Amino acid sequence: MTAGTRNRADEPAVHLRSIPEWLSEADVAGRMVTLAYRVAHSTGRSRRECKRLWDGLVPAFAEAARAGSAKAGPGWADPGRRARSQLLTALRAELAPRVERGVLSAALQDAVLLDELALLPPRQRFALWAAAVSHQDIADISAATGWTPGQVSRLLQAALRTVAIHARI
Repeated sequence: MTAGTRNRADEPAVHLRSIPEWLSEADVAGRMVTLAYRVAHSTGRSRRECKRLWDGLVPAFAEAARAGSAKAGPGWADPGRRARSQLLTALRAELAPRVERGVLSAALQDAVLLDELALLPPRQRFALWAAAVSHQDIADISAATGWTPGQVSRLLQAALRTVAIHARI
């Protein structure tokens, strides 16, 4: 449906919010910066500590990711996944002495999940965001997008399968 052709009463009970701009697909270097910031911020690091972490860790991994993009091997469809794995190891080593183990583990997992969400194709990304974060059911997503409930269900299944496979840390 086009905008303006539907009455407010026909809309789903809770308006679907669009996916945040920061979750759009980014280059590998941008993803690594975002991941490092998320982990540092989630573990209670100050802005100054986040900046120090970026300056110390991210440039080397961003360069490695750019160099590796030309020679990505099997299982590494996204060269950033290898860089992400290396960055997670470095972040864990850097932050482990100062951060409680459970807090660090949760911060790492959250950052990886958001990174994987950003890598999904746009329709899968929207469906998963709407279902998991906006707490919309399949009928609401279908009504808001014009996709059939079967399409929404398949998009969600594919998105969840992809994230489950690649989001292991």
